[in-house]
Amino acid sequence: MEGKEKVVCGGLALVLIGLLIPLVFMQWGFLDLQERRRELADRQALNLTVAQENSRLEMEIRRLKNDPAYLEHIARRELGMVAEDEIVVKFHGKDAAE
Repeated sequence: MEGKEKVVCGGLALVLIGLLIPLVFMQWGFLDLQERRRELADRQALNLTVAQENSRLEMEIRRLKNDPAYLEHIARRELGMVAEDEIVVKFHGKDAAE
């Protein structure tokens, strides 16, 4: 290669490197694309979790509206309610917790 051809090849190499650096490292470059793909995967996983929780809550709402036995179960468990014909017996002392 002659001196002029070496200079042209070197100049082209510098131009190519100058174009590749932004493609890899700057905004919207390869590394940014990889980060955005990771964010997308994380958000899709979160969306799936939220959708599953919504489905579970919708089922519980349906049961609370339409299933009197389930409603009674929740009232007893969470509110400590008893039926009118039941008698509550409370024990005091060290053996009461067993």
